[in-house]
Amino acid sequence: MSTAPLTNVLSKSKSPYLLQHKDNPVAWQEFTPETIRLAKELDRPIFLSSGYSACHWCHVLAHESFEDADTAQLMNDYFVNIKVDREERPDVDRLYMAYLQASSGGGGWPLSVFMTPDLEPFFAGTYFPRQHFRSLLVRLRELWDDDRDKCVNMGRHVISMLAETSDSRTPPSLAHLISTNPLGRIFTHLTKTHDPRYHGHTASGARATGPKFPSVALTLEPLARLAVGGETDDVRARSRAMGVGMLRSIWKGGIRDWVGGGVARYSVDEKWIVPHFEKMLYDQAQLLSSAVDFGLIAAARGERADAQVCFDLAADIIKYSLRDLRSPLGGFFSAEDADSAPAPGATKKEGAFYVWDKHEIDEVVGDCKDVFDDVFSVKIDGNVPAQHDAHGEMTGKNILYQAKSYADVAAKHATSEDRVAELVQAGLAKLKERRDAARERPGLDDKILTAWNGLMLTALAKASVSLPETYGLRDECRAAADGIVAFIRKEMWDATTRSLTRSYRDGKGPTAQTDDYAFFIKGLLDLYEASGDDAHVGFALDLQQRQDELFWDADAGGYFASAPDPHVLVRMKDAQDAAEPSATSVTLHNLQRLALLASAQHDALARRAEETYGSLAAELEQVPRAFAYSACALVDFASGYREYVITGSGAAAQDIVDAVFAAYRPNKVVVRVDPARPPTTLAQVNEVVQALVEGGAREPALRVCENGACGLPVSGDEVARVVGA
Repeated sequence: MSTAPLTNVLSKSKSPYLLQHKDNPVAWQEFTPETIRLAKELDRPIFLSSGYSACHWCHVLAHESFEDADTAQLMNDYFVNIKVDREERPDVDRLYMAYLQASSGGGGWPLSVFMTPDLEPFFAGTYFPRQHFRSLLVRLRELWDDDRDKCVNMGRHVISMLAETSDSRTPPSLAHLISTNPLGRIFTHLTKTHDPRYHGHTASGARATGPKFPSVALTLEPLARLAVGGETDDVRARSRAMGVGMLRSIWKGGIRDWVGGGVARYSVDEKWIVPHFEKMLYDQAQLLSSAVDFGLIAAARGERADAQVCFDLAADIIKYSLRDLRSPLGGFFSAEDADSAPAPGATKKEGAFYVWDKHEIDEVVGDCKDVFDDVFSVKIDGNVPAQHDAHGEMTGKNILYQAKSYADVAAKHATSEDRVAELVQAGLAKLKERRDAARERPGLDDKILTAWNGLMLTALAKASVSLPETYGLRDECRAAADGIVAFIRKEMWDATTRSLTRSYRDGKGPTAQTDDYAFFIKGLLDLYEASGDDAHVGFALDLQQRQDELFWDADAGGYFASAPDPHVLVRMKDAQDAAEPSATSVTLHNLQRLALLASAQHDALARRAEETYGSLAAELEQVPRAFAYSACALVDFASGYREYVITGSGAAAQDIVDAVFAAYRPNKVVVRVDPARPPTTLAQVNEVVQALVEGGAREPALRVCENGACGLPVSGDEVARVVGA
């Protein structure tokens, strides 16, 4: 056994998060078989720290403790220290986060876990102040030395409980599950948690004081379905109001970057004013998708102001994402950090890139400063409440948010609302020019994750056909969506081994997990419907087959979250939706759509979907709000899918496509049969498509199929009537 001291090896990593720690005095190792073998040889406990590059409190812990030589010495003397990028290894993070939640009732990042060399945890927490952390290091090492059996047994017991939970199964009963009305019960929950003052949802409802997360899969996705398919007029109206209300609050709030676009991960206050400034790709993608959905819902009802704010938000996110998150290679980067230096060489602070003092704003915006300051409540002593600035990093600073309506400001300054809007946009453009030229940008996590690119693929595909053409972004969205697919096929898919890679940064990263397959499959299906390129369906079918081979639990049903790994003690099944939808919920949507598109495989795909519902039936019945996107899939299934078969080429066929995508209908499947590029791949697995291809269907027309029957082809003015029926 080597007695040489360990050294920090993270400079060899490709992960931006791990590279942030390459110069720490801590002898960080990566989570590898070699590291685990080393811990066993040294007979030394492991300290595992899991986080991500845009995590503010991860940076605080690093600055206070991991960069401190004395703390690092304790860590190096007493433990084998492992750094994990939770975005690259969610399987490792998921297991130990489950341990933390089971043992303490809480969770979050940074995740700090102490475990045996056999990877069995015996203590976990999140952020610890430096002195607390140093005391903890000493006490836990003493516990290891004095009562090792206690440490081993503590971890072994909880791991055993997690394994039992992961193996549980309820026999499927789809009819019973539908009868429990999960979406109706989710509506009841959302009305209780809704904040009618500022919108959004928290456990405190109308008494919320923050924080507030968009949590799209748990909120906007079910609300959109309820807005058009709720059981009563009241349910539909209240769902529309809650959904549009939250999107409007995000649009007006400081959580949105008024200067550069995009939306931060969450707001620390109840008014959506003070953000936690990190920007995540998965948030941009999901909010973009839901903003388009609610824009369509509002537009269909003639609610022009609501539709505009939703579409404006969608366009804002698109412009930001295409400009600042898209890789030249075609994929999209993961995140922008919350922290940056307020001046060259200065210590990084949260939000430094985004906040302003009044003097600088007034200097930059010039003559329109009075109007501008009124709209955004710019103050000489700043507008950030002290209770939402825990470290005093934003004292005297202003966050831009719409504090007053354009109408009120126009009345005060004896001008028009249009003029106020012009002055605001002119001021924002000047601030962007100043910010880009003079400020250090937040750190960019430039790894490309398959799962999150799948979410963005869905959003861009949807925007490419449903965002009003007046924004002039449809073609850019389509090109960006095509770029994602081309990049993943070239760099992250191995046709020989039929396997995806989870991440890419200067080469391939770890192997893909279930959410990578599920999210990317959904994006491919959405891009097929938007573009008519049936190669995307063929690829989606290949990926679904591979997902089943790698992750399906043949014994108990359902999907494991990751492939087998001897160093991950429990293969978890994580069907709950959270900041992202779960792989299970997205897979349910995919299987149901694929069963219709690939009708030759309908029975097998439908059976797999039913078995998947069975694997989470008990949880979905007991706590539907935690499985909201799965409930959405169940409602789509129970309502019956509507298939829109569009034939023909040219402008007339495109008019039909536009009409189909101008309406929000979540339970639709679109089939494109363009004689100029016959869908020969789809024809191999769909008899209707095969017949249309062989029959030479050339006339632009729409056929609507539902409940096992297809209507006659319609065209011209009849299309709008059929689509709206």
